[in-house]
Amino acid sequence: MKILITGATGSIGKTIVKVLLSKGYRINFLTTSRSKVNFFKGAKGFYWKPNRKEIDSSCFVGIDSIIHLAGYSVSNFWTKSVKKKIMESRLQSTSLLYNEIHKLGDKIQLKSFISASAIGIYESSFKKVHYEKDNLKRKNFLQNVVYEWEREVLKFSKLNFKVTILRIGLVMSKNARFLKAFRLTLNFGIGVIFGKGNQFQPWIHIEDLSSIFLFALNNQLQGVYNAVSPNPVTQSNFIRILSNSINQKCLILNIPSFIIKIFLGEMSCLILNSHNVSSSKIQSQGYKFHYPNLMSALKSFF
Repeated sequence: MKILITGATGSIGKTIVKVLLSKGYRINFLTTSRSKVNFFKGAKGFYWKPNRKEIDSSCFVGIDSIIHLAGYSVSNFWTKSVKKKIMESRLQSTSLLYNEIHKLGDKIQLKSFISASAIGIYESSFKKVHYEKDNLKRKNFLQNVVYEWEREVLKFSKLNFKVTILRIGLVMSKNARFLKAFRLTLNFGIGVIFGKGNQFQPWIHIEDLSSIFLFALNNQLQGVYNAVSPNPVTQSNFIRILSNSINQKCLILNIPSFIIKIFLGEMSCLILNSHNVSSSKIQSQGYKFHYPNLMSALKSFF
């Protein structure tokens, strides 16, 4: 099977490419940097520039499925220009893929299109458990981005192949910047909590996330699935479990919400909003998590 991947040189993409290559898949990938066309040994790179509607259409030759990960990181400070990049990078790349595939018609025989999305589409709640069938609202910038992104992806449903959307939680990996930052403060005996710390943080181990993409690919899944662990934790419990995983006692330091909002503005929703998100739908399809609990996930890194 031959797979085309966008966003392949990002942290999630690199892991997925590595897993797919190890299992004998042939990989094409798209990159906005000409210097990264030869980024992977054993995978073939193609240049594209979605904001200019430029793409090397030979990337589609022989492709069975597409994994779409491209999108400017939401962790960059939300200036006006960054917000524009966050939105446009997702919509323009998805639209360009759709237009090219539609134009090629019967020249390619796609079986599936699997796109990343985010749990940020759900409304913040300290009580509600979120499921894929929830009614969606657009009350903030992040919700609007994910809503518009998914709406663009759903256009592929007009074509004759399976379309899957994976709403991803906080991705746990050894090199995750947030994990390094939290561990750094713990090394000084301080556990930092934003707000009251009772906000739920759905997370997923990078190995499980790449495995879910592979699971969706092999099982021809269709529709929306939450890609999060079965056991979300509150932020305060996250810090407690992290400190226990590295055997480091700590003094908890709460940074009040109003201070976070002063410094981060509307971007503060990334760390203050609460999302208790269910993984029951992907589990009902037969997926079994390698790291269902936070402690086991953290122990795999430290």
